[in-house]
Amino acid sequence: MSTAAADHRPRRVRRERRVRWGWIVLFVVLVLVAIAAWVGVRGLLAANDLRVALPAATRIQTAVLGGDSSAAATGIGDLRERADKAHSLTDDPVWRVVETTPWLGPNMRALSGVAASAATVTGGGLDSVASISGELSGGALKPNNGAIDLKPLADAAPALSKANTAVQSGAAMAASLSTKGVVAPLANAVTQYQGKIDEVAKLTDAASRASDLLPGMLGQNGPRTYLLLVLNNAELRASGGIPGSVVHITANRGKITFDQQASDGSFGPYNAPITELARPTNLLFTQITGEYMQDVTLTPHFDQTAQLAAAMWKQKYGQSVDGVISIDPVALKYILEATGAVTFGQGTSFDTQLTAQNVVTTLLSDVYSRFSSPPTQDQFFGAATNAIFAKVTSGDFAPSAMLTAFTHIGDEHRLNVWSSQPAEQTKLAQTTLSGGPARSGPGEQRFGVYLADGTGSKMDYYLHTSVSLGHITCQPDGPLYVVQLTLKNGVVPSKAGSLPAYVSGGGQYGVPVGTMRTQVTVYGSPGVEFGNAFTSTGAAQPVKYVRDGDRDVAQYTIDLKAGQSSTVRLLFNSKKGQTGTAAADVTPQINPVSISTGRFECATVLK
Repeated sequence: MSTAAADHRPRRVRRERRVRWGWIVLFVVLVLVAIAAWVGVRGLLAANDLRVALPAATRIQTAVLGGDSSAAATGIGDLRERADKAHSLTDDPVWRVVETTPWLGPNMRALSGVAASAATVTGGGLDSVASISGELSGGALKPNNGAIDLKPLADAAPALSKANTAVQSGAAMAASLSTKGVVAPLANAVTQYQGKIDEVAKLTDAASRASDLLPGMLGQNGPRTYLLLVLNNAELRASGGIPGSVVHITANRGKITFDQQASDGSFGPYNAPITELARPTNLLFTQITGEYMQDVTLTPHFDQTAQLAAAMWKQKYGQSVDGVISIDPVALKYILEATGAVTFGQGTSFDTQLTAQNVVTTLLSDVYSRFSSPPTQDQFFGAATNAIFAKVTSGDFAPSAMLTAFTHIGDEHRLNVWSSQPAEQTKLAQTTLSGGPARSGPGEQRFGVYLADGTGSKMDYYLHTSVSLGHITCQPDGPLYVVQLTLKNGVVPSKAGSLPAYVSGGGQYGVPVGTMRTQVTVYGSPGVEFGNAFTSTGAAQPVKYVRDGDRDVAQYTIDLKAGQSSTVRLLFNSKKGQTGTAAADVTPQINPVSISTGRFECATVLK
């Protein structure tokens, strides 16, 4: 072979290799383009199906509440078709490969996660909910001659339980989705879906538990007796306020009757707690929790509150009860939005028309200027409660409006329920109706912020509260959680002296007229440990520290003159491996409570 031929062969081999690699690169590019096109087109189609599916969910809710089973069935069919299609478009091997890529992956996982969640929800029993919607709406669950027909509710329990299981599973899938690295439009859509499915999950959970618990608790199998504590938020306690009125109720086969009513002043005071107090309760709120009916709601543990109230009732009247319920006047406002106005006391000094617009002011402010005698105030309070109860038991309201009312009441923790039946109480303990320190949901650390009046008056009518929460990483051992609480005394300084003594406290307990004394108790979640507390100026805030079960509790007292405000920032250290978004439950109050997520800087927090 010549030297020229030998030199030519390597060059030809190198050209052939370049050509071969060129074809390989081109093939890879074409495959990637095909994959991108495949994923892109399917992603757009899936996103469109999910976009159309969300309004269908709203239509289903409207149809179910309206008792239109045909429309509900049609809506559920449409929702299932869209959800299943979106799920199939985002559940193939090619899609799964793309989900592992650095940039596209988070976006693809978010979209397929939403689709899978929607498919889980629609495939788990919503058809049965549509079939019973006609039975559970309209006049079916409205009192008739003061009684509710419990059979439709009991019959619906299996279907509601099945549907709720599916919705809870879908909601858990949605809650686990991350929007980190997801483009803004898709991230916003995922967040909206998470909010919607969480709302639906609360509704189905409440409906399922109600169908399981209410028939028995309303006397399906025999009479049940309860104490109804009507709380007064103008004098705050952890559960919402002091029990201004205590009513003995009987429920028998769905018919509810008011048997007897007493004011809080009818009980005690006792020389010692009516029943033994839990040690943390005694340390935080002292023995008065069990010595005065007005103070049984000091503790956020409603099961303790209920047992104390029941023991006081039995000691005075010799009657045991099957349960205890508490509700407040703001909850009555929501109920009046559903029922319309009520009138009572015609031809007497009590002559009043209560509406959703005036009920809170009438019961928690005007009553103290109209009547100077506390017993008369209590009688007026009881007469108002009776009038609203009579309106509700008349059945003169739209069921959907009443459901909306109780949704608001539940969301704001204005209704608490305890049952003496262990099996029922175990089920209640899994709901917000059971009261108790705040429970964290998936992906969160939930704190409990509980307030109690220390003025011995009704000054909390003027209290304004805001809570800001956040978590920051200032140290290597984990996040630092911040609970910032601002309280403001809304009384105009020039008018403080003109307040009725029953409202201002009249200078009792060493608190000057116009000043508001508030005890603040902050429960951490089980995943955090209390660190420090500071005022807005950076000064240390003295606190009492107590361990209550698996929670750290910090407590302090603050005095605010008329028009004055105060901000205290409490720091909680995360336990190793315990993370989540900061959230809070706050004592229900008269004025709206502002709860927000704040931005905190390490240099500011740790100054």
